[in-house]
Amino acid sequence: MYRRHCDYIEEGYHVKDLRILGRDLSKTVIVDNAAYSYAFQVDNGIPITSYYEGAVDYELPALRDYLFSLRGCKDVREVNRKTFRQEEFTRFTTVEEVVEELYLKK
Repeated sequence: MYRRHCDYIEEGYHVKDLRILGRDLSKTVIVDNAAYSYAFQVDNGIPITSYYEGAVDYELPALRDYLFSLRGCKDVREVNRKTFRQEEFTRFTTVEEVVEELYLKK
């Protein structure tokens, strides 16, 4: 999905809504280095770090292994929920609050 497929929310972020794909969300994931981009379907999100250099990048092999681990599962959201514990962010009312929690607090 590209920016043109996103919902622009008033806090100034582009959020991807997986429902526009018309696919079974129990079998759909979104991989993104910006967690706010999948704020509408948190349990479908797989957070990754930004990619900068191929020789020292460990994210792609880890992602590959994780995606292989999802094969055959009934609902990827259940596995993601247990693995990434992103439901903690559903307590926020705006994407801006989530971004602040993820990126601005130290």
